[in-house]
Amino acid sequence: MAVSLNEFLVELYREYLEEASFLYEQRLTLFDDPEITWLEIEDFEDRFEPHIDGLVVGGDLALAVCSEQAEGGDFGELHAAVRVFCRQRREDLLDQVLAGLDVEDDEKVQAVIDALEHELPDEWQNKFIAMLSDPSQGQVRIAANVLGYRRISAGEELIHALADESSPALPSLIWAIGRIREKAAGPGLLGCMTNGDEAIRPAAALALIRSGEPQAVRECAYRVVSEDWPLLPLALSGPESIARTLLGLGSDRSGPEWCLALGLLGAVAAVEPLLSLLPDEALGEYAVMGLNLITGADLYETVFIPEEIDEDELFEEELEKVRKGEALYPPGEAPGTTITALSREPSAWQAWWRGNQKRFQPGIRYRGGRPCSPACLVDSLASERSPRLIRQLAYEELVIRYNIDHPFESDMRVADQKQTLRRYARWNEAHARTFQDGRWYFNGNILR
Repeated sequence: MAVSLNEFLVELYREYLEEASFLYEQRLTLFDDPEITWLEIEDFEDRFEPHIDGLVVGGDLALAVCSEQAEGGDFGELHAAVRVFCRQRREDLLDQVLAGLDVEDDEKVQAVIDALEHELPDEWQNKFIAMLSDPSQGQVRIAANVLGYRRISAGEELIHALADESSPALPSLIWAIGRIREKAAGPGLLGCMTNGDEAIRPAAALALIRSGEPQAVRECAYRVVSEDWPLLPLALSGPESIARTLLGLGSDRSGPEWCLALGLLGAVAAVEPLLSLLPDEALGEYAVMGLNLITGADLYETVFIPEEIDEDELFEEELEKVRKGEALYPPGEAPGTTITALSREPSAWQAWWRGNQKRFQPGIRYRGGRPCSPACLVDSLASERSPRLIRQLAYEELVIRYNIDHPFESDMRVADQKQTLRRYARWNEAHARTFQDGRWYFNGNILR
């Protein structure tokens, strides 16, 4: 039976949505994949674009298919459809999505947020500012994330929404205020920092120190003696003395954020304690990350990660071997993945430190083996070897330490990340001597 042109096009547009959904979901998994560098994600983004473009040029028929799948499809299809609505300036279709969105479905809510963060038309900004006063907290959460990501000035409205301390959207509101660096939000954020729960306090502290609020640093320094949540905010903003404070807390306070905080602070005195943690099964991964942040030794090795065994898929004799602790496969034949990762071999690190220790001086802040400077942090942003977390923290340091803010997020499109890196590189060429290498800074000022 002959297929009409409309039927053919409907199937084509559904295929575009399915493929765009697949690529969107794939992209989400790549950010923390140790085998994939941030630059390689661009290939998935390039493959994603033609499917969205095909839907855009498909006109009303494609919009009808997008509307149908936005309502009944998976979260990836919803994401693609919202992108198409934005490019076609169909505010009415976006309104239908927002009205019917289940705010308890985190995957779909995040899919809409991701689409709007990348595609929101400038002429819709006021609409999203007005959404901050919407009685639906789901709408407030969406609006806050989009406004913060796009650095849209909505300080007064965000502060007003922040007054509802019981709001489920509070984390998003705090994050957005920190992104636009709204200084007038200081009193409200200090209240969240001192009275909020442990999930809210570090977010409020980060938002405050991004805006250059020294009281937040003092509050974190006071609380870090007995609480863990101030560790990372202090590592991004505190002076050398904070490293001494952390080292004096005792081994019972050693944890992942403690290791990372010492690496970010960059004090030489942290090297030996971090070396001692390399054999620790739980902390070795974080200790080596902290060590490499300070030393830049880059001691990499290939590591085999065995495929996780699903006992439901095993034969009875294989299951019996697992129960007895016997190997399922002959040596060298087990399924898994080989990756390149920082070595956790204590002898290799100790040998490197013995040979290089004299290059490092007390009283100097180091990053990647060099006295820390904005250029070091820009290099960290650009490096293919930098994990996503380290790249995001390098951006936060540029803002917090040096008061240099070219907006960046580690989930931005790779093309946009490259553009931001070019802006930082141009700034560094023009202002390379503005700051003293190896000193601790906060909000552009040397910490004494």
